[in-house]
Amino acid sequence: MDRQTRRDLKHDKFVDEVGVLSGMVRSNARNLAFAGVGALVLVALVAGYFYYRSNREQSAQSKLGEAIATIDSPLKVEGQQIPNAQFKTEAEKYAKAEQQFKGVNHDYAGTDAADVADLYLARLAAARGDVAAARPKLQSFIDAHPKDVLASSARYSLYQLRLDNGEAPKVAAELEQQLSGGEQLLPPDSILSLLAKAYRVQGNAQKTKETFRRIVTEYPDSPYAVDAQRQLPPA
Repeated sequence: MDRQTRRDLKHDKFVDEVGVLSGMVRSNARNLAFAGVGALVLVALVAGYFYYRSNREQSAQSKLGEAIATIDSPLKVEGQQIPNAQFKTEAEKYAKAEQQFKGVNHDYAGTDAADVADLYLARLAAARGDVAAARPKLQSFIDAHPKDVLASSARYSLYQLRLDNGEAPKVAAELEQQLSGGEQLLPPDSILSLLAKAYRVQGNAQKTKETFRRIVTEYPDSPYAVDAQRQLPPA
């Protein structure tokens, strides 16, 4: 078969396909017109979706900021003018903040701000001893954001909950493994701080003292160093 024949066959096939499409256009002109409009609408919807998500995240972050401002606000003191003081008691302040965090979590589900709000809700639950509510929230945040800077904070809080829930021996074993060459899920000074608490819960005074001393000597600039020094007997 020569080149011209192949070209003619391709041309005939092309003409046949165009003919079929032309027939479809004639018989479904209205539907195809709508399909064309639909394609344009789809593009607009995609662009709008990302714009919506961006604006939604910004709104969520704004509401999250208000909730954090509430939980960080100072308390009123009779006879004193304290800026941003709105509440008389910690309980009143935390109740309002919890309401705000729940609002972020409910109204902006799926945003990063909602996940952070859930982390705050976990801490509030832990503060009042509600381990059943706090633990899954902390684990959920860790699973969703394993590399996030706040994941370390969530892990630390989760370890503390486990210590308070009678899991000191298991927690100590996990932390010892991390220090001895395993994957470190927390900075070493955080691990030592938790490990000292695990030893203390188990009543191992010697290891508790040794671990606090490691924090002071190996990580003197750590935020845990001051507390560790207080736990040690005077030199």
